[in-house]
Amino acid sequence: MDAGALSLSSPEVKVQMESETSDPIDVKTKELLDTMSLVEEFMLFANVSVAAKIYEAFPQTAILRRHGAPPKTNFDELANQLKVKKGLELRVDSSKALADSLDTCVDPENPFFNTLVRIMATRCMMSAEYFCSGTQTYDEFRHYGLASEIYTHFTSPIRRYADLQAHRQLAAAIGYEAVHPAVRSRGRLEAVCKNIN
Repeated sequence: MDAGALSLSSPEVKVQMESETSDPIDVKTKELLDTMSLVEEFMLFANVSVAAKIYEAFPQTAILRRHGAPPKTNFDELANQLKVKKGLELRVDSSKALADSLDTCVDPENPFFNTLVRIMATRCMMSAEYFCSGTQTYDEFRHYGLASEIYTHFTSPIRRYADLQAHRQLAAAIGYEAVHPAVRSRGRLEAVCKNIN
């Protein structure tokens, strides 16, 4: 987070239902525990570490994820509304500047104001995308939202195909499994990335 990673996630909402009629009776936000943040940090570290390893082993075919910096103009309306209505400044020179200024966007009379601003900032972002390392220069690998020079998805192979591919590449990179032909086929991996994006 110190490098400028953005915390933009919306709170998870849980709807409590009446057992017999299934009518909604209460809405609560999920409590965020310190342990959840610790697990998230370890998962991010694992994803960054695996990205570096598979890129080292497969510089042309590592399956990575990037998130381009949004054009500053994407934030014009949000920045203007914050300035006019609340006297707050939204700086967007870098992900660090944005992260720091989002932290200052608070309204003591409305505890959900900061969450709302973060949700609106999310809508100003570019979409992250999977790519095959040989199709981009290293400077284009950067993940803006996570303030990371290199990144992949590795920690959820049961629910994301990209993670499964990263597992296969890591297994080959560390000599755990033989190199599967699909791991070396740039054309195939480019098609996979296009499909999962």
